[in-house]
Amino acid sequence: AAWKLAPSRDGVEDAIYHDGQFYSVSYTGVVEAWQRDTESGTFTSTAVTPKLIVKQGGWPCHRKYLAAGPGGRLMVVLKYAQVTKDLHSRDGWTCTFKVHVLGDDGQWKETMDIGDVALFVGVNTSLCVPTMGCPGIMAGCIYFTNDELGVAKLRRTKDLSSRSYKSCDDEPVNSDIRALGVYSLKDGMVKKMEALQQQYRIFSAPPVWITPSVP
Repeated sequence: AAWKLAPSRDGVEDAIYHDGQFYSVSYTGVVEAWQRDTESGTFTSTAVTPKLIVKQGGWPCHRKYLAAGPGGRLMVVLKYAQVTKDLHSRDGWTCTFKVHVLGDDGQWKETMDIGDVALFVGVNTSLCVPTMGCPGIMAGCIYFTNDELGVAKLRRTKDLSSRSYKSCDDEPVNSDIRALGVYSLKDGMVKKMEALQQQYRIFSAPPVWITPSVP
């Protein structure tokens, strides 16, 4: 067995294995389905959705995440982030999320109601989780982590030079929200995950989600 390169014209920003097939979302906002040739082992892709419109005013789209929602519908989560200034001209940071669901007509539809599920997104995985029977998970919310690898590298460099695990001095003053948070699609508010904040601060690498078996 050997690794095979699966070339994508527009690159792969996120990928999932769903219903016996690999799907990916490109940096340009197109979802592709992948097929493997049983003889050569090579992979080819086919676009299965129209291109997403990702612009939102002056906010840049930082990341796109792909997940399979209720009933197997494909969902793409768009993360928008922006550096802000407080009254003392100190850097802050804020983010917002948009969810698009692929309809029966093959078109994307933005929604703020994802039902009794929650979405987990981050550097390592994108997952749609049913909240029934899971009282600790809030429905209609997006659980996110800091998945900015450039910031993590800067943090790591500073950690090694100082031989400590203090937070990076160049991070925005409200970097707790940047690191780990829960975004409510209904009201657009972000809540901190207090139980994980201190653990996050002692590590320089981006946090990842570890998902046990979910009924």
